Amino acid sequence: MHGQGPVLATERVLPVPEPLAPLFPGTGLQRGSLVGVTGTGGVTLLLSLLVRPLAQGSWAAVVGLRDLGLEAAAAMGVDLGRVALVPDPGPSWPAVVAVLLDALDLVVVRPPGYCRPGDARRLAARTRERGSVLLVSGGGPAWPERPDLELAVEAGGWEGLGTGAGTLRRRPARVIVSGRRGGGLQRTMTCWLPGTDGRLTPQRSKDEPTLGRVAHEVPERVAWAG
Repeated sequence: MHGQGPVLATERVLPVPEPLAPLFPGTGLQRGSLVGVTGTGGVTLLLSLLVRPLAQGSWAAVVGLRDLGLEAAAAMGVDLGRVALVPDPGPSWPAVVAVLLDALDLVVVRPPGYCRPGDARRLAARTRERGSVLLVSGGGPAWPERPDLELAVEAGGWEGLGTGAGTLRRRPARVIVSGRRGGGLQRTMTCWLPGTDGRLTPQRSKDEPTLGRVAHEVPERVAWAG
């Protein structure tokens, strides 16, 4: 928990998975920022972003993700003992998120419906004031406030499934980072999301690019954490 005291300059950036660090301004998640994550594989990416901060002592909350796969999250390295889970925050979810932003370093939220512009502005202001990071799952029309950073995920089909049998091994993905905090530039990388060890891993040059290949598609909430 970051509490109410000032955040030192050296603590203004929360670490991200090393393969993604070059895509982020300051090589990590800037405290006080609003980050939108969209696309197939978006929840898996969100969980990947929690791993290193939690391992270094940060605290997080996940709000509104009813179908979150806790077993898969743990396999990715997410320390669930440092995560507050609020799967169904109800119609007062903006107030719930505001309280969590006061106390925790990272708050992941999937709005249950359209977020009113006033609520979005207040939550963005709260995030800046408290030095937290607000990660919005889904984004788009449901969230009217433009994020400081936008992460779009394009995931391919799972590898490892045969004809009606097999084990899910890994899934290729492309992560695209853009937004005003990135100076208007767009940065892209390919990775495995997740890799064979359950975590986000870079694609090596010898790895066959598989995003455009026909592959078995499995609904994300069933196959993995999201």
